Amino acid sequence: MIPPQKMGPITLSGVSYTYEKGDRPVLRDVALTIAEGEIVLLTGPSGSGKTTLLTLVGALRAMQSGTCTVLGQQLMGATESQRVALRRRIGFIFQQHNLLGFLTARQNVAMALELEPGSTEQARLARAGEMLEAVGLADKTESLPGQLSGGQRQRVAVARALAARPGLVLADEPTAALDRQSGQDVVRLLTDLARQRGVPILLVTHDPRILDIADRIVAMEDGKVI
Repeated sequence: MIPPQKMGPITLSGVSYTYEKGDRPVLRDVALTIAEGEIVLLTGPSGSGKTTLLTLVGALRAMQSGTCTVLGQQLMGATESQRVALRRRIGFIFQQHNLLGFLTARQNVAMALELEPGSTEQARLARAGEMLEAVGLADKTESLPGQLSGGQRQRVAVARALAARPGLVLADEPTAALDRQSGQDVVRLLTDLARQRGVPILLVTHDPRILDIADRIVAMEDGKVI
């Protein structure tokens, strides 16, 4: 008898998605499982559905069909409050770092901790300082984003994504705007920090320079996993 497949932190089956009624589906019958601590890269041409899939997994948009279980939460039929609660358990990193220009690096990272129950401002700032030290920015904690290089700003974004000890990290083209060294530094920091806690990473990329960090590469084309 074949044993049942072990469910991962992310399990998708039969997932399809269409933006407008009558349009061609952006996703078509997608199935994917990602295990604890696994680093999976999503690759494929523009328009293949990678970012749409990432936003569904991240509970940033409502499911239309199929099933998608993320960190124990079934997203098909989930309420908005359930999706908000799940998003708080996910670390998001995007190509644009989305830092607030009027806040210091430490304050930007501390913002990710504001919803932690019982946390004080002092504790949040202390944790933010620890995360910035972990990504090599201990001497930049009081710098504004405009005083940092592109690679440094992205490292702040990594620190922010990991500060709240997420159960999952989702990243969309995090190295696309960076030079080779900065991109490799960001990915190395992300994978090293996440793997220490067995956190899975799903990363959308067109960047061939970072393919070697993956446990698995999943190619998409025309809305399907191929």
